[in-house]
Amino acid sequence: MPELAEVAYACGQWNPGIGKFVKEVYTNPNSRVFRELSREQVMSELSGAKLTSSATHGKQMLFKFSGNKWLGLHLGMTGSLHIENSSYKHCKQDALILLQSKQTLIFRDPRQFGRLRLHIGKEAPGWWSELPLSMLDSEFQSEILDNAMKRHSKRPVKALLLDQRYFQGMGNWMADEVLWRAHVHPAQRCAEISSAKRKKLFTQIKFVANGAINSIGKHGGDPPKGWLFHVRWKNGGFCPKTNVPLIREEIGGRTSCWSPGLQKL
Repeated sequence: MPELAEVAYACGQWNPGIGKFVKEVYTNPNSRVFRELSREQVMSELSGAKLTSSATHGKQMLFKFSGNKWLGLHLGMTGSLHIENSSYKHCKQDALILLQSKQTLIFRDPRQFGRLRLHIGKEAPGWWSELPLSMLDSEFQSEILDNAMKRHSKRPVKALLLDQRYFQGMGNWMADEVLWRAHVHPAQRCAEISSAKRKKLFTQIKFVANGAINSIGKHGGDPPKGWLFHVRWKNGGFCPKTNVPLIREEIGGRTSCWSPGLQKL
């Protein structure tokens, strides 16, 4: 599933359409991304509207259109945004297409776990304004991590980091990266983590979130060399810091990768 930075980069793919009107809307009648709204309403409301802005928050996107119309978008597991020329012909994996005068904005979702929401109103929809603080926000402080760990003291720390109530946009690879940099084992219970380790963990949460946004979020591709990201995806990888073989096992239903020399229970 696309995480914080991948979502930011994907959102930016539609930015060339900002300031331009939507001439025509295509909605895939077989796509499940419309399970929370009607395809007809999307076509009716967005046809003739101007795309005026875009924003992301964690794994969520929000596009504002003229006429106080807001389109919420979640990529799900395999969703992606694209821009093509105005002669583009849709394919069966395209869920939503917004045709502008000189270009076409496309939401493609092969597995259809993505989601669309439509809101009409002067203010952003409640579900957006009520989202927890972003890890990128200056107001996101260590107390959020401390309180979450106290509230969920028996949970493995990896599972806590994936909880979107506290860490908006954190996904599997980001959580592994944070824990590796903080030298914390993914299966360690929150109650077992010392105050000093919690401080280090919070520092790495901010570092990884900002580092990912400044690399992947701006340019796509991968984070800088030396990150665990580059060696965590397959068995047989080696720790970039110790050159010791990494371990990949399932913890809490998710595949986790860690360095046994640095991250010990």
